[in-house]
Amino acid sequence: MATYINTLIHSGFSIKEIKESKPSEQMLVKDPTLVNELRRPMFLMIAAEK
Repeated sequence: MATYINTLIHSGFSIKEIKESKPSEQMLVKDPTLVNELRRPMFLMIAAEK
C-alpha cells in the first residue's frame, strides 16, 4: 500500500481520500468465504489530484 501512496505523492499528487471496500451483509450470506475480505480489503480506492 505504501508503494501506491508514496508513488502518487512523489509524482506531485495530493491525496484527497482513501477508501477500502468490503463485502455487504448480503454478499456474506450468499458466499460465506468472503468473511476473509473483512480483515483485508477487496479493493483500495485512492482519490488524488494534481
